Amino acid sequence: MFSARQAALALAFAVTTSVSAHAQLPTVTQVYDKYATAMGGRDAWAKVSDRAEVGTADITFANIKGSYERYYAAPNKFRLIINLGPDIGKVEQGSDGVVAWAASPGGDAAKLPSADAAYVLEGSATGAAFLDPTRYAKSSVVAVEDFDGVSCYKLLVTTKSGRDRVEYFEVATGLRRGQILKIPAGDQKAIFRDYKTFDGKQSPTTIVQNNAQGDIVITVNTVTFTANDPKLFALPAGISK
Repeated sequence: MFSARQAALALAFAVTTSVSAHAQLPTVTQVYDKYATAMGGRDAWAKVSDRAEVGTADITFANIKGSYERYYAAPNKFRLIINLGPDIGKVEQGSDGVVAWAASPGGDAAKLPSADAAYVLEGSATGAAFLDPTRYAKSSVVAVEDFDGVSCYKLLVTTKSGRDRVEYFEVATGLRRGQILKIPAGDQKAIFRDYKTFDGKQSPTTIVQNNAQGDIVITVNTVTFTANDPKLFALPAGISK
């Protein structure tokens, strides 16, 4: 049985250990500085006004595969095209930088609700914006946790559009390994793997999106930074500002 002195010493040790462990956590700025370096540097990304990713999409739980294309243009235009073949059709999303929309196979394009649109537009900014933690309304480093089999710094962030998200950055390399978006409909988890260098800049080439039904695996084969066709970002028929 502990004496009063032993109990006091044990409590003091626990408090000291807790404070020490917390003190070892880096700041959000330090995490993002290491992330920026790992990704090729802020200066390199600041020169990017357009980006294109091309690869494949595998909806594992439905045994459906198709092609994947995602395009970006400054300041926050984007277009996503997942073509699942003539029997199913295309999943599409896009924005002209002001209006964000989505279309399911066989359906008409529709504007995203204002809250969803704000979040999508915020996350589609080109250049080095994604390496700047000041884009968040709030952010903090809260722990070191294993994520996807590696030790990561766990960050809690709130976007300026009001969405709460958990971010994971690998301790050893600084690369972002995943995120969990917290929404009422259920957490949306993404895992980033297999980083490769494209024109001096790093990009994940395997993106696993997890939802209640199962995994959707995006495999990126090429990433380019040349100017994209402006027509890609035009609003589809039936969508207006």
